[in-house]
Amino acid sequence: MSRTVGIVGGAESGVRGDFRTDIAVIGGGASGTLTAVHLLRAGASDLRVVVFESEASRRHLGAAYSTTDPRHLLNVRAQVMSAFPEEPGHFVEWARQAGYAVEPTDFVPRMVFGQYLRSLVSQFGDGRLRVVTERVEDVVADGGGFTLTAGDTSTRAGAVVFAYGNPAPRQLATAAGPLPDAAWHVRNPWDLDALTALPDDATVVLVGSGLTAVDAAITLLEDAPRRRVVMVSRHGELPRTHLAQALTDWVSPIPPLGPLTADGLAELIRTQIEVAARQGVNWRAVIDGLRAATPSIWARLDLDERRRFLTAHSRDWDVRRHRMAPAPAARIRAYRASGRLSVHGGGLQGVEDLGSRCRVELDGVALDADALVNCTGPLNDVTQTVDPLLRSLVDRGTVAPDPLGIGLACTPDGRLLDSTGAIALAMYAVGPPRKGAVWESLAVPEIRDQAALLAQHLVSARAA
Repeated sequence: MSRTVGIVGGAESGVRGDFRTDIAVIGGGASGTLTAVHLLRAGASDLRVVVFESEASRRHLGAAYSTTDPRHLLNVRAQVMSAFPEEPGHFVEWARQAGYAVEPTDFVPRMVFGQYLRSLVSQFGDGRLRVVTERVEDVVADGGGFTLTAGDTSTRAGAVVFAYGNPAPRQLATAAGPLPDAAWHVRNPWDLDALTALPDDATVVLVGSGLTAVDAAITLLEDAPRRRVVMVSRHGELPRTHLAQALTDWVSPIPPLGPLTADGLAELIRTQIEVAARQGVNWRAVIDGLRAATPSIWARLDLDERRRFLTAHSRDWDVRRHRMAPAPAARIRAYRASGRLSVHGGGLQGVEDLGSRCRVELDGVALDADALVNCTGPLNDVTQTVDPLLRSLVDRGTVAPDPLGIGLACTPDGRLLDSTGAIALAMYAVGPPRKGAVWESLAVPEIRDQAALLAQHLVSARAA
């Protein structure tokens, strides 16, 4: 098996054999790219970093920022999207210099942020970064470091960072079993070629009603007025919408000491929303004001209370916390008003393969569709992963699943734990794999903060 190593700033060339690096980053999307950039920015001139990303088209982009549809917007404002916590205006300034008319409160196309990430790699890579276009097959502790196997090449690294972002969605299934591998079954909601290739009068079922489904609906409906989209999810709820104007955060009075309960936290949020409303403050300010306090709040919930939050309150939090930008929200409202988009609760009840089409059973509704698209969100439970590397590491006990099934077991600062609960030396997580430890670990502001702190730690440890 051949592999390609890209040296940033130079030409790519086929390279085989062994090479050494200081830090290996597994995952080349936004999480891995931000980690590498912070390492290179903070490290000495002889620091070497290797990033493994098997999908060349998504290198330094990941799924979210590899979209080519300019109508897919960031769901937070440009002013909080800087790669560097200490330079909050960095992204906005870069965008302006790149020729984009961007205001700090704008919701920018996600593809523009992807260009920003790639520009950072070019700026800081300067020959110290290798990008391996190959899937890591194994990571083995070896004499104070690690050996990573990818294709026909072994890499020796002193530390390993798991920054693989959001995994692919879980396989769709009904009571009758998994859905077949049919032409109408679109497993990847970011496959824009598959979506735009559907007939102009197609009926498409999107399984899921979150932000991914919103983007898929826009791609399907905006340029083909005769298409129809049906969203289905367990709750049948769409994300809420950002207001056009920016809000001042509302500071909620979190009890200063002792453990918290999930129900008590939910009641606190409801109460604060009511208090804010009486003072003319929108509920969005309450949710946004809790963002910085979320890790400390999560740390005060014991495992049972975290489970309670996930089962009873997380959906209500998610639709309020991860909101649509105003422009896509307006499109979704217009599609629904015209009858081209409908949203159903109750989940997917059944699917019948009709050959080139399928018959979909919803809660009280049956319809024939040209395509069914999996927009259910990432499969974060590593006990169910189909990724060979994670499967192997979990089976050996090198790393462990988070007990909530939403990432890897780790400390809040990202140090991975093995199957005995001990810290796995020099193995770390950044971004979505850290979700079980800190809860809010999906958005760029949290990921860039994690990357910056981890880079400082690793660079200091190397210099010691």
